[in-house]
Amino acid sequence: MTARQELRGLVVKTLAITPSGALSPGPLSASAVAIGALLGPLGGFLVALGHMLFELPYVMLLVKWAERFNRVLARVEKPLNLVVAGFIVFFAYGLFRDAAAALSGTVNTGSAITVGGGVLGALLTGAVLTGFNPYFLAWWVTVGLPLVRGAAEHGVKGFTVMYASHVWMDYAWLVLLAAAGAGLSRIAGLYAALLAGLGVVLLLFAADMLARSFAGKRILPF
Repeated sequence: MTARQELRGLVVKTLAITPSGALSPGPLSASAVAIGALLGPLGGFLVALGHMLFELPYVMLLVKWAERFNRVLARVEKPLNLVVAGFIVFFAYGLFRDAAAALSGTVNTGSAITVGGGVLGALLTGAVLTGFNPYFLAWWVTVGLPLVRGAAEHGVKGFTVMYASHVWMDYAWLVLLAAAGAGLSRIAGLYAALLAGLGVVLLLFAADMLARSFAGKRILPF
């Protein structure tokens, strides 16, 4: 098999494996919907950019040190879970506060981190919910490991081909979710319910994360 054929195979493998991570439900997806309700599709793009700002160097390092990262991750999983759960709770609190403001007829644009920070807040949300999420970190050293190894076999060209085939799905999915959030926010009576519902979803993700890490049980079925 020629190098060109191997690279094509890597693209196919990346396109087949990526949806298991990029399209899976989680705090990043829920935050994109919430941010989209306020910033529109641009919010999803910014969340994806923040996600990539952490993911890109992380995957580059994994190409060299995958097994070492796997061992380190196993040791720090619980502290990471505590950090990301705390951020999720803070984010959910902002959503509940915005929902209450909407019900009272006022728009509190400074409550949620993604609203008060605008562009920077959306970028921060994408980066934090990526970099401190042990399930994301673990995905690349488990499910995504064949992609890492395939990229490593072909150097810079292999990494470029693999990551380009992967990251566009993150952008497409998060922009789509943000656009859906923007559309729902324009329907009378649904804005407050949307924010409150997303807050509940985020709290469920945080509770499930802590239950799996510290009690060995799951709250959510996925």
